[in-house]
Amino acid sequence: MLSRRQRVGLLSACAAVAVTGAAVLTAAVASAAVTRYEVESSPATCDGVIESNHTGYSGSGFCNGDNTAGAAAQFTVTASAAGTATIAVRYANGATANRPADVLVNGAAAQSGAAFNGTGGWTTWATATLTASLNAGSNTIRLSPTTATGLANIDYLDVEVGVSPSPSATASPTMTASPPPGRPAQCTGSSPITCHFAVSPGNYTVTAWIGDRASAGNTSMSVEARRRILPAVTTAAGTITQYVFTINVRQPEGQPTGQGGTGTPGLSVTFAGPAPRLSGLTVQPASNPLVVYLAGDSTVCDQMLAPWTGWGQILPLHVAAGAVVANYSDSGESSGSFLNNSALFPAMRPLIRSNDLVLIQFGHNDKSTTASTFRGNLTTMINQVRARGGTPVLVTPPVRRRFDGNQLDATARHINGVGVNLPAEMRSLGSSLGVPVIDLTAKSEALVESMGPTNSAQLFLRQSVDGVTDNTHFSEYGAGRMADLVVEGIRERNLSLVSYLR
Repeated sequence: MLSRRQRVGLLSACAAVAVTGAAVLTAAVASAAVTRYEVESSPATCDGVIESNHTGYSGSGFCNGDNTAGAAAQFTVTASAAGTATIAVRYANGATANRPADVLVNGAAAQSGAAFNGTGGWTTWATATLTASLNAGSNTIRLSPTTATGLANIDYLDVEVGVSPSPSATASPTMTASPPPGRPAQCTGSSPITCHFAVSPGNYTVTAWIGDRASAGNTSMSVEARRRILPAVTTAAGTITQYVFTINVRQPEGQPTGQGGTGTPGLSVTFAGPAPRLSGLTVQPASNPLVVYLAGDSTVCDQMLAPWTGWGQILPLHVAAGAVVANYSDSGESSGSFLNNSALFPAMRPLIRSNDLVLIQFGHNDKSTTASTFRGNLTTMINQVRARGGTPVLVTPPVRRRFDGNQLDATARHINGVGVNLPAEMRSLGSSLGVPVIDLTAKSEALVESMGPTNSAQLFLRQSVDGVTDNTHFSEYGAGRMADLVVEGIRERNLSLVSYLR
């Protein structure tokens, strides 16, 4: 029987599977743990160069192959016994076109012209998964590009070799890259395509087959209150890619107090982009995902109304299947009001389970909160999260855009009206209580000051673009940059979500 981590890791590995022509790639559950082979580590070889200039890779680098057909990345992998292996290739393709490659196992073609479609950027990594038969002992797996554009950037292989269970054995779950089931009746429209499923609040596994047999497409995917889960991806005619996500459904679907609107009960999914293509969509209850709860204010929350965007709305872009973001942040909340409002912390606390993460960010609305009260409110939340078996994480608040010359002023850095340095209090509290701290104040201060008084305006709401000027709340671009910084902090603190970042 697989552990929770092994089951979730395999589901994450199956998060993006290409289905071309009539071929179906089946990812069978294996009996052993996944073994990772980094492309930069011998005896792996790269017909190109090992680079580290695009973030998000594993290990110390990735293979940037030569732009020519046949310029391959090759791995030598070991199987303790012969059997069918699940092979997950982590890659990034910042180009708009597919970069297909033959997958050769021990010199024979296991998959011809496997699709490595665009991922939306060179720092956006995806996983393509297939199965192949391996011999006992040493095997070679070669990714050989079939066009002059060469390979996508290759990060690593995850390989898991399975054996057939005996008739008396307990069968583990099986996940399959199955043929597209066709667009369900719950979906309407063509650009955008909108789908709605009448499900109860909870966590759901959503599988989408993006692409079309007959025509090329460019498709993005969002759920509920403007939550982004997939950037625009380009698919060639005849290529359909299967994606798997874990989605949190709440009611209200945006802010817990209903600010900006309550949305529609159930799960809403939207496929947009210049030419959205959808060949199938299924929704099933999720089994035991890692939940990342967000407790914060308007700079974090799921904003129902554009152009306002919280960084918590963009964070799901970084999270693979098996983990899910549940955003309980709400506009206008201080550490005290969030703790005491029955729709906020009291509603979230009973849902927390063992090992779930709770990211806690306050400060923007603690303008007159004393140091002792601020620390007391945060300590209460920390203790109650721990009592539920969860892991609290303090996130210092992102800066406001208020310059004094070329540097941010004290208000921007959250020194409040009674002289309390709120981020410093959070850092100190984290140290004394043994709580991880993501210093988003310092990270965002460095970002905003590096961009300067003029260019930093694009991180926030601007009259010329958004119809409103607001130097506290983020544009969608700015929220994305803040989410990047939070992910950077998650990696630095080696939190449990690291295993699910994509």
